[in-house]
Amino acid sequence: MCLPDRAVKEKHWLPEPGELPRAGEIHLWRMDLDELAARGGPAASALAEAEQERAGRFIREEHRRRFAAGRGWLRSVLGACLNRPPLDVPLMAGSHGKPRIAAEANPDRLQFNLSHCGRFALLAVTVGREIGVDLEDPRRNTDWAAVAGRFCTAREREHVATLAPGMRPVAFAEIWARKEAAAKALGEGLASPVFSVNVGPADWGTVDCGDGLVVWSLPPQNGLVAAMAVWPAPEVKEQQKGN
Repeated sequence: MCLPDRAVKEKHWLPEPGELPRAGEIHLWRMDLDELAARGGPAASALAEAEQERAGRFIREEHRRRFAAGRGWLRSVLGACLNRPPLDVPLMAGSHGKPRIAAEANPDRLQFNLSHCGRFALLAVTVGREIGVDLEDPRRNTDWAAVAGRFCTAREREHVATLAPGMRPVAFAEIWARKEAAAKALGEGLASPVFSVNVGPADWGTVDCGDGLVVWSLPPQNGLVAAMAVWPAPEVKEQQKGN
């Protein structure tokens, strides 16, 4: 199996107009939403009316600010890729709520996924493959044992039990991030069968979840763990082209 993380290109600025990831490439932005909002990012002018209303429903100002910053950046990136104004990017929700671009405006099959945790966020963009990302904080007040009992496999729980107690929250958070990323790539919710697949923590490397879906961990940053999944995998795509 090839290692798809080698095709991940870390980005820091908006794409040039019409700039798309190359075949097999994934463009990834790591964002500090508070910093983005503080320096007057594109959020204020990029939100659709429904998104402004959604932002207004957050009780805490910091949550409103972060939602607006993340959604505005998302629209600005996608608008640059599609060579459209941010407000003209037609976003819609899939059957399980995953945002996507309406097909009639997306002939190149641009795919994306956005995940945030507190003030930090990940945005991944690719072409021709479904993609999912997830960002988790192992330090947050989460009952990871309860999460493991519901969503981790017996093999995963046994593996974490061999670790020192101080390492277990990180391992559980890594497993959860990998499963969430895989479920997002499939466009499925918590009922996804991928939660019964052995994906393990980061030290398990890239895992083939079946049917061309692969998941792997991204380098941690700011104490957060992250994962990415694509479906189908690049090598499966090439095999399909050759058949």
